[in-house]
Amino acid sequence: MPSMRFFHLKTLPGMRWTLWFLMACWCAGVYAATPTPGPTLAQAYRPGIDVTAYWVSEKYDGVRALWTGQELLSRQGLPIRAPAWFTAGWPNVPLDGELWAGRGQFEQVQATVAQGLPQDAPWRALRYMVFDLPGQPGGFGERLPHLRQTVAALNLPWVQAVPQWRVASHSALMQQLRTHEKAGAEGLMLRRDDAPYRGGRSDDLLKLKSFEDAEALVIGHLPGRGKYAGQTGALLVETPGGQRFRLGSGLPDALRRSPPPIGSVVTYRHNGTHASGLPRFARFWRVRADQPPPQAATH
Repeated sequence: MPSMRFFHLKTLPGMRWTLWFLMACWCAGVYAATPTPGPTLAQAYRPGIDVTAYWVSEKYDGVRALWTGQELLSRQGLPIRAPAWFTAGWPNVPLDGELWAGRGQFEQVQATVAQGLPQDAPWRALRYMVFDLPGQPGGFGERLPHLRQTVAALNLPWVQAVPQWRVASHSALMQQLRTHEKAGAEGLMLRRDDAPYRGGRSDDLLKLKSFEDAEALVIGHLPGRGKYAGQTGALLVETPGGQRFRLGSGLPDALRRSPPPIGSVVTYRHNGTHASGLPRFARFWRVRADQPPPQAATH
């Protein structure tokens, strides 16, 4: 039987460095192949869900922003260019929150975030409303005290922990919704107490509003008639699933004269869907300039 020969790495420096290099490449490949968890996304609230298992907060009408520990990113992972003073002293741990300028001020936030070169004055009107700590283990109820401590330690008036509370029943939750919407809030959010932070859409996070909304891609401008002759009568839009429909109700006169360009993303409100999947009573709400187009089907 032939004898087996073993090589000691100390006597073969070339082999030692070759093995080290191969191991480094293998590790880099493993880490590169490991996807970074995306943000938690919300499902719609449904009657019958056990509301006592959730924390409740206001739904802020702003721009989602994730702090990585070094920079602010949009929900799609695009950099948000904030002034240096805005994030100075922020912790080197991830934060999940919303850039917000107050109720009904979405357009102001969107315009501020969309600036190529950030200007101090608009950013001083914004607050970063922190609602989660993605890197903290445990359920949301366990992460919440750490979130509050982290934000309090910053002692910055423009960084605030989102108030969270509990409700005892569906009827109590609906009363909270009516109270908040009457005061100008967009709706409510529910975060499951025992849920770890994980990316994607699930019942860990729920949204509750009196109306539904969705986004679609503008693919055409349809001519108006009567008083809208010579203007845009409706937008032809396409959903991420590839369905197309006319969106004219609620379109402001200014946008009829100068409609959102083809390729824009718009948000519309609706009251459920038909059996076909198309929205019922769809009406234009606003143009979304803070995110890229949804992945619409190609034809």
